[in-house]
Amino acid sequence: MKKAFAIAAFVALLCSCNSGSKATIEGEFAACPEKTVLLESTLASGAIVTDTITTSANGTFRLKLRLPEGESTFYNLRCENRSIPLIVSPGEKVVVHSVPGLIDGYTVGGSPESALVREVKNILAFGVAKLDSLTNLYNQTTARNLQQILNREYAEQYLAIKRSQIEFIVKNAGSLAAIYALNQRLPGDQSLFGGEKDIVYFRLVADEVAKNYPTSPYLAGLKAAIDHYDRQVEFSNRINEALEAEPANFPELEMADMYGKKHSLTAIQEGKVLLLDFWTIGDENSNFRNAELKELYEKYHDKGFEIYQISVDSSKPAWIETVQRQKLPWISVCDFKGANSIAVQLYGIGSVPQNFLIDRNGNIVARNAYGDDLAGELRRLMK
Repeated sequence: MKKAFAIAAFVALLCSCNSGSKATIEGEFAACPEKTVLLESTLASGAIVTDTITTSANGTFRLKLRLPEGESTFYNLRCENRSIPLIVSPGEKVVVHSVPGLIDGYTVGGSPESALVREVKNILAFGVAKLDSLTNLYNQTTARNLQQILNREYAEQYLAIKRSQIEFIVKNAGSLAAIYALNQRLPGDQSLFGGEKDIVYFRLVADEVAKNYPTSPYLAGLKAAIDHYDRQVEFSNRINEALEAEPANFPELEMADMYGKKHSLTAIQEGKVLLLDFWTIGDENSNFRNAELKELYEKYHDKGFEIYQISVDSSKPAWIETVQRQKLPWISVCDFKGANSIAVQLYGIGSVPQNFLIDRNGNIVARNAYGDDLAGELRRLMK
């Protein structure tokens, strides 16, 4: 199953302290008396705090705000370890109530878009709870047959989450909440949307949001994601055309491993057969794929076979833990930039897993060869 990394759909807002329409957010963070509430606007580079307030003795609060450029705006409302995502529109009086300890632990009124965001959040929260349960069961057993069953159940649950999100997006394509749905992430920092076939939903949402929010700054983010995908497809097609005509040379890379040591792709490949492998730790099948690679690596490494494996993840601790737990013997690198990684750009990677097999002369001779296909190519090249 292809997993993909996230394509960012949020763009920087044009902020103005003296313009924009007014709105209010009020409510209660239960069991959070006299605590600081942060209001963060969501930008491409992260969240920026736009206001703060201290709750009363019973956890209530009230915020007045001006929306940048008078446009509907993405916000996160935070108090200690609780976060409530909102989309606030001009003139709205948003009312929220947060209760700790529950998966769907808050309610929201007075904001139709925020209510839709809560629906998206709940779809993911309940689905992720099931995924976490399956992951815990997987980690508690060493029985290969049981692990395979749990992997299938994990994949089925992943598809169930994605189907529910797709239903939401199609039904609410003209809402800003559909943009929020497109940017949902799973455990391991794995983007729910961003695969080769998912671009159709970005196009759908971009077209429909433009009708309802023609001046929204978030439209630029959607269009940028679509343009990025189109460029990747063009690059990928060029590589495939080159491979069909004759072997193609590979672009140079130099990336660091978990210890900070940089590895040059050309220096490692010189005189060797090299597999350039793109992956993500969030792919529940990566363990099995890496297990197959270990067998090939053990068989051919002493004969001149090397693997240069690039993670497209953005969480360094999670990546390091996975590499060490799986005991990967080859060169593992990551720059934690996700879709902005130079490796992703150079090789036109739109989703993972993907790989490139490079012969001893430095030519790409196969792409996306796995299982028996990869084993066959290696037998031919290692003669």
